[in-house]
Amino acid sequence: MKIKDIVTLVSKSKTPQAGVIYNLYSLPSFDEGKTFEVLDGVDIQSNKYEVPDKCILFNKLNVRFKRVWRIDNQDENKIASTEFLPLVINEDVVDFQYCYYLLVSDKITNYLCGQNTNTSGSHKRIDPDNFLNIEINLPKMSIQKQIGMTLSALDRKIELNKQINDNLRASRAQSQTQFELCRGAAVNADVSLNLQLLDRSSRGARVRRAA
Repeated sequence: MKIKDIVTLVSKSKTPQAGVIYNLYSLPSFDEGKTFEVLDGVDIQSNKYEVPDKCILFNKLNVRFKRVWRIDNQDENKIASTEFLPLVINEDVVDFQYCYYLLVSDKITNYLCGQNTNTSGSHKRIDPDNFLNIEINLPKMSIQKQIGMTLSALDRKIELNKQINDNLRASRAQSQTQFELCRGAAVNADVSLNLQLLDRSSRGARVRRAA
């Protein structure tokens, strides 16, 4: 069995139109938190691929970064960079979540890294035909579902822990800022008080000398 037996590449081109709002799945938006960009078509400079409601976007550029996106929503006007391969999963054969983890596995990534077509030293693209013809072995559907559910749950826990850690770091930074402000205010207050005491002492000394 090959990857092309479990997915269908749906690369339907779309020209963004001015005045239409699109959800754009791009490489920068993937790297910046896996959140699509919401843009007017006038701000999108080139043709994109339509994104099916349920699919996996597989990045063909620099596959070692594993930019692979699970899409499962019915949002309108979903489009993706042509650096992604939109793959519709044959769910009669493979579990959606299992397929995602198969595609991001080190085995697939390492194979594709050896099959890259060099366009430059830092930009290496895979050949979609080579990708689709990779040989795979699938376990029974029940095992696929179990593996997919387990790995998805782990991913959700990792993401939750990351959010908690990010919030803690932000809270610590805010507390540190408040501490510095309070300390600065206290230092200034001490200086002001000392100046007042010095001023009164000086006046007292002058009175004593005058007496």
